[in-house]
Amino acid sequence: MGEVLKEVLPNGVTLLVKPTEGAGIVALNVFIRGGITDEDLPGVTNLTTYLLIKGSKNFSKEEISSAFEDFGGSIATSTADEYGEIEILTKVEGLEKGLTVLRDILLNPLFPEEDLEREKKNVLTAIKSKKENPFKFAYSELKKLTFEGTPYERDTLGDEESVKKITASEVKKRWNQLLKGRRFVVSLVGDLENPKETLKLLKETFGEIPEGDFKYPNYEREIKNSQLKVLEREGSQATVLCAFNAPHCKSEYYPAGKVFNAVLGDGFTSLLFRELREKRGYAYATTSFYPTKVNMPRLFAYIGTSPQKAEKALEDLLKVTQEFPFTEEDVEIAKRKIIGDWLIDHQTRLRQSWYLGWFETLGLGFEKDFKFTQLIKDVTFKEVLEIREKFIDHQHQCVLVRP
Repeated sequence: MGEVLKEVLPNGVTLLVKPTEGAGIVALNVFIRGGITDEDLPGVTNLTTYLLIKGSKNFSKEEISSAFEDFGGSIATSTADEYGEIEILTKVEGLEKGLTVLRDILLNPLFPEEDLEREKKNVLTAIKSKKENPFKFAYSELKKLTFEGTPYERDTLGDEESVKKITASEVKKRWNQLLKGRRFVVSLVGDLENPKETLKLLKETFGEIPEGDFKYPNYEREIKNSQLKVLEREGSQATVLCAFNAPHCKSEYYPAGKVFNAVLGDGFTSLLFRELREKRGYAYATTSFYPTKVNMPRLFAYIGTSPQKAEKALEDLLKVTQEFPFTEEDVEIAKRKIIGDWLIDHQTRLRQSWYLGWFETLGLGFEKDFKFTQLIKDVTFKEVLEIREKFIDHQHQCVLVRP
């Protein structure tokens, strides 16, 4: 396994290449900074990213798919809050053809009207489906509360009203906004005989993307006052979901924040599972999660329970999260979990490529991928305790959804 080659092209595109040894597999991730953070019409980035692989000037959507599937690979797109992504898997012998297709997708997309209308219907169905899922409905409502007044209060899919307004011209307009060099991070991990030659191919593929700067908009919304939103909807389960302040991903407390989250809500040995499900019998399910974001870091804690137990479950969820004691052994177990999950998730080239590009995209530098497990190992019991003192104990925002 070789070192990562990094080059920033004159147009601002960042290229990362990491050679591996194996059976000739190559994974490529193209991150396009922006996501929902700077879109004018909610949901337009999601549709734009999706439609990229539905046809270009020189390749039909069938030809785009076959360029990768003929080698046992694939091409797919997705949209997250802070970036869009193109994900490619192929064999070494199919890489050059795949890059030729990818270049045409980026520079000459067609955004076919019929595919747009079909996908709009699919998105509208997905939006309605989310409203019917207790957890997704509660999370959507909590985002509106904790990220109020920022793009982060929205779903990447948009809303029904906005999606209906999206036309082919809106999609083309959004792609013109996104097609700027500084937005792009390209990460490739594969079994390469000549990594420098691969880097040259990437330069040819991405070198014609127009120059253009990009910086993520800055949003600072700390939770300063505790709030509870109670909602009613049909169903047999009550859902409680709470948000707490958390360390920024560039903070020295970020690794300790990850460990605190694992202590609190990761698996059968976590505080939430032991206290709320096993000892007190509240939970259908309980967990916590701490997404890594450029803006407004939050830790979330969740419990699904019966409507009769909802208020008491909320009370105890807050107590366990903000006050309940944990031990040094709890911290050590949590660290082992994080490191084990991290290593297992890096087994494929596709995930290795994703992590390199993701860290670079968020402004943390791809090097963080190689330092992460050591950063977790170095977290002390005292630092995890301080997460509560400095972030979690202050205030919270909660949503309670019940029949």
